[in-house]
Amino acid sequence: MVKVEKYMKREIVGVGPEDNIQTVRNLMLKENISRLLVIEDNKAVGIVTKKDIARRLAQARAPWQRRPIDKISVSRIMSIELKSLPPDARLEDTARLMIKEGISSVPVIDGDDRLLGIITTTDLIRAFAENLEGVYKNRELMTENVITANRYHSLYHIVTLMEENSISRVVISDSNKPVGIITVTDLSFLNLNDPEKGLKMKKIMYVRKPQRDSRASYRYVLHSPLTAEDVINENPITTTEDEDCSRTATTMLENGISSLPVVKDDELAGIITKKDLIKGMAKR
Repeated sequence: MVKVEKYMKREIVGVGPEDNIQTVRNLMLKENISRLLVIEDNKAVGIVTKKDIARRLAQARAPWQRRPIDKISVSRIMSIELKSLPPDARLEDTARLMIKEGISSVPVIDGDDRLLGIITTTDLIRAFAENLEGVYKNRELMTENVITANRYHSLYHIVTLMEENSISRVVISDSNKPVGIITVTDLSFLNLNDPEKGLKMKKIMYVRKPQRDSRASYRYVLHSPLTAEDVINENPITTTEDEDCSRTATTMLENGISSLPVVKDDELAGIITKKDLIKGMAKR
């Protein structure tokens, strides 16, 4: 049986509780990762994820949430209830723990409480691609009830959908065809609020019909909240119901994505995510 130590990351990228969110942002972008362990006295004391940042900064209720991100400490938003595993834990047990606790990474700690590494959903997807070929088709693991929005919905509506449905992405559809996707990564460092004016707005410019022998003139007639089309990832990679899930896992790894809309006759039939694949691994 495959163990955690085969797939865990041994090089740990971490921050301290008093570091700021700007530091977190820079490290996440540099290392292309979605979470950072918070380390103090050589022990993991918490974790901060892109989802934590997107959720808590978008709420903007407390005064500190309206500060620039270089003035907000990690301790304000980190999660402190950490689950851990030993290096000889089975991958299936790791998958079950992630599903049960609703988490996407687990620190790996030895019997002396020394931090050895971290195992993430991406590591489990790599294990899935390498070990579970021919076990599942997409139709067996995909989610059929897809949460969607259209390109004109506000970003606050998108965040609300994510919160209410405990999801990390919303498919943007047009006549039941997937035309884009917005993920929690897209929203993590997007400044949705202006400290002085509140909700960030955009100017929509209209062209005034020109008079004879004169140029068209422009006028700003509307200030509107940011919408899905301002951040949408258009033309998402899709898959089919009959695709082998190990191939789906490989596609996710090769493109650095966490989900694929599932289409049938070009229409949206479902979505398959890393979480869906990990649920399949947990059943083994």
